[in-house]
Amino acid sequence: MDPLLKLRQLQHLVLLAEELHFSRAAERAFLTQSAFSRSIAALEESASVRLFDRGTRFVRPTPAGRRVIAKARQLLSSSLDLNQELAMLRSGDLGDVAVGTGPFSGIALLPEPVKAMRIQHPSVRVRLEVNHWRGLRDQLDEEKLDFFVSDSRDMPPSDRYLTEPAGEMRCALYARAGHPLAGRDGLRIADLSGFGIASVSMPASLQLSLGQIIAADSEGLLPVSFTCDNVDMLREHCLHTDDLLLAPDRLMQRDVDAARMQRLALVELDAPARRSTLVTRFALTRLRARTPTPAASLLMDMLKTQAVELTPAAGRPRARERKMNRI
Repeated sequence: MDPLLKLRQLQHLVLLAEELHFSRAAERAFLTQSAFSRSIAALEESASVRLFDRGTRFVRPTPAGRRVIAKARQLLSSSLDLNQELAMLRSGDLGDVAVGTGPFSGIALLPEPVKAMRIQHPSVRVRLEVNHWRGLRDQLDEEKLDFFVSDSRDMPPSDRYLTEPAGEMRCALYARAGHPLAGRDGLRIADLSGFGIASVSMPASLQLSLGQIIAADSEGLLPVSFTCDNVDMLREHCLHTDDLLLAPDRLMQRDVDAARMQRLALVELDAPARRSTLVTRFALTRLRARTPTPAASLLMDMLKTQAVELTPAAGRPRARERKMNRI
């Protein structure tokens, strides 16, 4: 059978699975209902299995049909990716890139790679979506994103995704200049009593670990007084209240240099046995079945290069950040 005809039949299969109605599916395929029905019947004959149960008032996939439909969607997506990439390679166009990021990873990881992309390839348009990993994963599933970077320790494993390390950063508690705890040496966890903690939505595993060290609510988690995934709003809140901000050191460096915020050195959290407690580990996640566009591949390579710089090798200090515009 003609491979192109097979691809068309898979398209018809997916349309029928979406509409569950032969007439509506045929209309979307720009075919008569009889021609559309023959296409589905030919596919079932070729596969030697019934893919849909039909009744006078219903159409529904069989168990075998559901499996074939899922595979058909993957094949159609891969075919679209391939056609788009071939067209871009013929035209010399890298394409556009849509990337998702968590609130910390966006500010801490993406500015340098995105700047390098815009300088080296000004025709490439970059769209950045900031969200919690669950929202980013949903958009990735809908193929609205090429990939996303976030602290996704709570994301359940799945063969649907490819996940790679994207660097790590140590976090700490920060207080505004003039805060009752600012400037004090030898601070201990007990000194935090009475002060709220502000943070982005943090992984449950981290909230549990901190709850065991600092304080715990009735569920054993760190009680966060103000949760917000907008980093600018978090910073503004903590600059005008006595709440303490939990954030990566790299993100807060400008505020520290400008004497707006001060890092609190807590004896217990700075102990060697607990230094890894506040380490945020980022991951790059993309769909396994989708071929990245050239632009997405290039931006991912830039991020991976930076990830190497952000992750110190065992037994040596962290390397200084490499200027991304040298890539």
